[in-house]
Formats: sequence, structure tokens, C-alpha cells
Amino acid sequence: MNSVVRIALLLLLAIAAILIWQKPASAPTPAKVRLAVPVQPATDNNQKISSSELWRVVTRRVISKDAIYTLTRRLKAMGLEPITIRHQEDVTMHAFDDAQLYTTRKAAWEGSKIWRDNGIEVTIIKAQKDIFLVGLGRFYQANYTEEMQNKLREIGKAFRYQQRTVPIPTIRFTFAPMQKADAEKLWQKLNDSGVMMPVQIPEMKFQMLYGSGE
Repeated sequence: MNSVVRIALLLLLAIAAILIWQKPASAPTPAKVRLAVPVQPATDNNQKISSSELWRVVTRRVISKDAIYTLTRRLKAMGLEPITIRHQEDVTMHAFDDAQLYTTRKAAWEGSKIWRDNGIEVTIIKAQKDIFLVGLGRFYQANYTEEMQNKLREIGKAFRYQQRTVPIPTIRFTFAPMQKADAEKLWQKLNDSGVMMPVQIPEMKFQMLYGSGE
């Protein structure tokens, strides 16, 4: 009888040991995640159009907040839904400064009187220790640059002009990809507005340049 009890105890201990050292169950397989894929434009026959057949219309770049706000309002007033493209671009900056350098901020301000009296908005810039200059404007568009240059020449005081390439954040607007014929109609509509300076770009090239937009 004692031997039977001992055998039973040994069997129970063996089973318990097996349960304790059993390999933990693997974690449940995660559920598949479904990602929303933009619907490709379709023809009248409900056939999807490949990316190689699609085009984008893209507006000129804008930099200032006022220009961004104005252009956005104008596009929406035309019944369009613009997509914002935020991008970092190297642009040419046109810089105008008083030709004279000053040793103090006060002297620079006093020296800027002739510019201020003629309606030029000046900025006193500390170039380095004990050297100050009078900034007369920074421009990124050629037409504004030419206007300022003519205005400064009329004042008659010597000024310095420099070009520099600087990286700055820019904004462009685009629209949903479309067939070539539709892109041409939209391009014409924007071009007739006189301020958009639109271009047409194949969708595949657009994706290489800007990705999906914002």
C-alpha cells in the first residue's frame, strides 16, 4: 500500500514539474492593419487610370504669410480645393544695404535718415563687433528687386547690392491628380487669373519632387 502511495506521489510531482516548465504560450498574432489608399481617378467606364497617365497642376511658390493667405482665398473663391505643398527650397535672396558701415547702432540710425525720409523701411544690423550696417530690404522675386533698385537709385545715396542663395520654407498649391485634358483646362483657368503662374507636371514626376503634398 505504501509503495502505491509513493508511486502516485511521484507521478503527481512529475506532472507538476512538466506543467511548471512548459514553454509559455506565444503571443496572439496581431490583427492586420488596414491602411486607407487614395482612390485613383476613374474613366467614365469606371476603369482606374494608372499614375503614368495622370497629371498635376502646381502654382508658383509663395513665401510670405500675406501671399499664402491671399492665394488660398483666391483659389477657394474660384471653387477649387487646393492642396498645400510645404517644401524647403534654395532661393536667391537679393539684399540691399547702405554702402557705408557704422561703428555704433546710433550712428547707423542717424545715417539711415535719408532712406527713411524717402519711404524706405530700414533695419539696423549688427554685422560684427563695433560694425553696424543699414539694411534696405531683402527680396526673393526679381520684379520686386528691380523696383527697389530703381527707387534706391532715384534717392541718389550709395548702396550695396548682393545676391545670396539661402534655404527657406516655401508654399505651393496643387490639386488632385487628373487626366491630361482636365489638367490643361485647370492650367488655363489659373493662368488666366494672372497671378498663379501654374505649371503642369506628370504625376510620377510630381511624386518624385514633392511626395504626396503636405
